[in-house]
Amino acid sequence: MKAQDRFSSQQGFSLMEVLIGLVLSGMLMAMVGMVLGQSITNNEVVRNKVGLSARMFTLRRILHRDFQNRVPGGSLTAEDDGFELETTNNFLLDAGMEVKARWVFSGNMIRRHESSAKLDYDNSFLLARGVSSWKVEVLESRTDSWASLLQYKSQPLRVDNVIRAVRISLVFEDGRSVSMVERVPYAYE
Repeated sequence: MKAQDRFSSQQGFSLMEVLIGLVLSGMLMAMVGMVLGQSITNNEVVRNKVGLSARMFTLRRILHRDFQNRVPGGSLTAEDDGFELETTNNFLLDAGMEVKARWVFSGNMIRRHESSAKLDYDNSFLLARGVSSWKVEVLESRTDSWASLLQYKSQPLRVDNVIRAVRISLVFEDGRSVSMVERVPYAYE
């Protein structure tokens, strides 16, 4: 009988053992939750950086192609919200076709418009969003110094003052900044 009494008194866990088990389980679940939360946050940060990097790569590539395929003797003009140049880089034909490419920095976006009066063609592309501020500067050949678009535009027209390079500085809503410099080929032709 003594063995039966011993088994009847040991049939379950005491209240204290259950509470300790619950506390330990809760702590373990909280630690797992923290690790998973941090993992998700890190994943989002990496995705955002890769996304911005990919967008900036595309933007930089299009900008570079526009300048490298600039029409010799073609115009390069500064506007209030960007700049415009004549280039053979276009999205309509694989062959080089002269278009006016207008880069517009407004409304927290970067857009590129291309048009050809010959073909009655006009198209617009959104290249980036979330731009909180931007600055486009040009390298003047006369002074060999950087000037803002407004400064360059307000100067009297001079034949000996051409744009040798363009510098674009972008700041995004999340605080990241990007700067791109592009040389203007055929600046003296």
